Amino acid sequence: MLLGKNRRKPDLAAIRRIKQVLHDALNLTDKATVTLTELACFEEDCPPIETVFGLLRADAPQLQHKIHKPTSDISADDLMKVCNAWGFDVGAAALSSIGNET
Repeated sequence: MLLGKNRRKPDLAAIRRIKQVLHDALNLTDKATVTLTELACFEEDCPPIETVFGLLRADAPQLQHKIHKPTSDISADDLMKVCNAWGFDVGAAALSSIGNET
């Protein structure tokens, strides 16, 4: 069997929503890019799916953080952890819209 043949597809609506919430909460310019990648994790003691968050800005080093769950399960608390790991102090209210469908 080929790897990934039966793998479910990431929730594109959740990805778009998460990216927009982070972009707004961090007050990013249009030149900044937030990336989300849902990956299968094959390492020992690693959950089967992880979401890798990236922040690309022209004037700063690339930032990255992993949450060990699929994008569809990402919560405001998870986004707070990402922001904190990246060195941003973001209030919970800025991330509260993550649960709202757009």
